[in-house]
Amino acid sequence: MIHFPTQSEDLSPEWLTQLLQAQGLLNSETVISVTHRTIGTGKLGSNVVLDITYSGNTNSAPKSLVGKFAARDEQTRAMAGLQGAYYAEVSFYERFAQHTPMRLPKIYFSGVSDDKLQFLLLMEDLSSYRAGSNLIGESPAHAEMALDQAAKLAASFYGSDSILNTDFVVHAARDDGGAFGQALLIEYWPKFLERFGSGLSAEAIAFGDYYVPRHAQFVSGRKAPYTLAHCDFRCENMLFGETEMVTVDWQTPSVAGPLTDCAYFLGGSVDTEDRRRWERDLIAHYHQQLRHNGVDISAADCWEQYRRESMHGLMIMILGACFSQPDERGDKMFSTMIKRHLQQCLDLNATEFLHD
Repeated sequence: MIHFPTQSEDLSPEWLTQLLQAQGLLNSETVISVTHRTIGTGKLGSNVVLDITYSGNTNSAPKSLVGKFAARDEQTRAMAGLQGAYYAEVSFYERFAQHTPMRLPKIYFSGVSDDKLQFLLLMEDLSSYRAGSNLIGESPAHAEMALDQAAKLAASFYGSDSILNTDFVVHAARDDGGAFGQALLIEYWPKFLERFGSGLSAEAIAFGDYYVPRHAQFVSGRKAPYTLAHCDFRCENMLFGETEMVTVDWQTPSVAGPLTDCAYFLGGSVDTEDRRRWERDLIAHYHQQLRHNGVDISAADCWEQYRRESMHGLMIMILGACFSQPDERGDKMFSTMIKRHLQQCLDLNATEFLHD
């Protein structure tokens, strides 16, 4: 294992100098100081901007970087590490990022500890870009930017065997058909309702009650060909510039359908009324982007897969809320998103894809 600092205050000028020199970005210059400031609202990790000062003028080395570290909270770090979240993110960048044209951050260093409880990513500084907000919801322009990127990812790995035999990509349909996830949902759905049920309609709760004991049907019912999905493709895991969107936080790459990320984004990152107005046009746009990138799928099949994949967000919201430390903003986000996802399922009559 390559030694790397596990928290921002441990990242020394000497270590960073050796890294940049090894990459040919520094000659005789050295890093003489590194300052850091926290950014973002990440729960499973800590993100900081690193401002770098050099001993001389250099045009090849970055003036700033973003460092992503494991969570400082020991319980959160242990949960994320044991679930393989840190290992998955490092592995995605090292093994899959080069095989898709979607816009990803440039990585200067990636490393994960042998026990998978610590990791470090040093990436290009995109702090001038704006992160989305799930509390607000995204615009049509941002939705199109996001779906364009989702289509590039889905097309890159559509029907590819490369995603099936890895130790960091989740493939629940193959592993246990969704049985473990269903057992967790049955256990935690009542606890979720204790915290968030007062904000849900009777129809939404009824849908959740119906879905939870049938989650395995949803997982096992996906039809090949599969692709690689981000699986937490929401606007707070995206950085928006004026003309491009960059996808970050690759801790849950999974084998899924080509509409998984698309449906999850529209269900959770767009206001419900806006989704209802825009979704037909946005799905038509997404279908065009899939075909443009080489995925041969009909418009009718695209729409049906979108309807079915509306249920993808339910387990993420329910278990994500129950496994996270409660905090005011986080609770608002989970409350907002579960309302949207459940209403999306109701609007699209997703129960049609579940059977007794």
